[in-house]
Amino acid sequence: MTRKANKNPPNMCQRGGIWHLRMRVPKRYAYIEEKKEVHRSLFTGDQNEAQARLPLVKKKILAELDARLVGRSPEKSSHYEAIAELSTSRSFSYRTADELVASGAETIMDRMISLISHNDTPTSEAATSLLGGVERQKLTITEVAASMETRFPEDVVNKAHRAKKSWCAQWTRPASKVVELLGHDPIFQEILRQDAVALRDALKDRVLEGDMKGRSAQKELRLLNTLWDRFHDSIGVDEREMPHSPFYNLGKGFAKLDDEDSRKLEVPTEIISQKMIAPDALHFMNDELRDITLVIVETGARQSEITDLPPHSIFLNASIPHIWIRKETGEWAREIKNKPSKRKIPLVGVALEAFLRHPEGFPRYRYKGTYSAAANKALHAHKILPDDITVVGLRHSFETRMINAGIPNDERAALMGHSIKKARGREEYGDKMPLEKKVLYHKKIMVKPPA
Repeated sequence: MTRKANKNPPNMCQRGGIWHLRMRVPKRYAYIEEKKEVHRSLFTGDQNEAQARLPLVKKKILAELDARLVGRSPEKSSHYEAIAELSTSRSFSYRTADELVASGAETIMDRMISLISHNDTPTSEAATSLLGGVERQKLTITEVAASMETRFPEDVVNKAHRAKKSWCAQWTRPASKVVELLGHDPIFQEILRQDAVALRDALKDRVLEGDMKGRSAQKELRLLNTLWDRFHDSIGVDEREMPHSPFYNLGKGFAKLDDEDSRKLEVPTEIISQKMIAPDALHFMNDELRDITLVIVETGARQSEITDLPPHSIFLNASIPHIWIRKETGEWAREIKNKPSKRKIPLVGVALEAFLRHPEGFPRYRYKGTYSAAANKALHAHKILPDDITVVGLRHSFETRMINAGIPNDERAALMGHSIKKARGREEYGDKMPLEKKVLYHKKIMVKPPA
């Protein structure tokens, strides 16, 4: 007698006409799940529809198991986050028991129905999660800021070390100001509006006393508001239920406190011609420091765009020698400021000569962020630049040279890596400026050394 073949598809079975997922529990979850196999309803009697739902339901089960596994961690904060994540995997945002009571019976009933449909026991991790059995974690603002890298690894995975350090600092720096100005490290979710207002007023005093720029204070308050939003997002709080940020909209008006003449001064063309590109003018600099400076003179590029340029983005053998500013990944990972910054820059004059001496780029300064300080120190010490002008003024000089040459606003924006949409005040259409046209403009404004 032959055994009747099992007609059920793999990983599925029928109960009372409804299809269910059957999944063997992976060994790594044996510590927190005694069952060897779990079943989960697919809520349909249609086989094709059930098979379509299968991957999503399996993914949810694994997410629940992962959350429970992490939930066994002895660290209180890890346990809370695991419980909150478990709620999210069931399509609920986490709420404490008190918050659920305040929300009403209907909210609680929805969660009870979900527990019943998944055959969860009253003592299960799922019941603890959906019914608010764990108090919200109480992290200080310093702890929250320090945890952002682990909360959002996707934001730093392709960043170079210096860029990653800068990304982390955007959270830790304003958090440290809160601690310094309030005199204690407050529990982040317990910061009150009046605490944030006190911080704003303290920052305003610093601006008025000349200790910091209004724009800097405005940025710090904006980052604190973003930190509030992103932290709550990371623990699974529905944006519709997110507590109001105490830092919301506190930075308005700070920019007005800055001096109107605070724009960085440009390097006069006479200084560039007579004291920078003249033969042996920068003999006191090391060869990479000197040549980065000369490249900036004739490209108008941002400092990091030149110092962090990888070898494969330097094209000296092309019909028009050029460099390509773009986002890099892998070994040469680096970010660019924005989409308009992605561009090809032709090399002419002293910039081309500098790259011919350094066809692989500038490894001494690549990804280190030390060029600006080293260049300014040398240029000021040797009286090349006045004390109130810095090397970043070379980029401003580049645009002034374009203005004096009559180059249109749109095309100046393209050459500088600025948004043409902003420059025009309207949408951008048409093809990007070709390299053949760019090189004509660069040659037109090229600085010549003294005769």
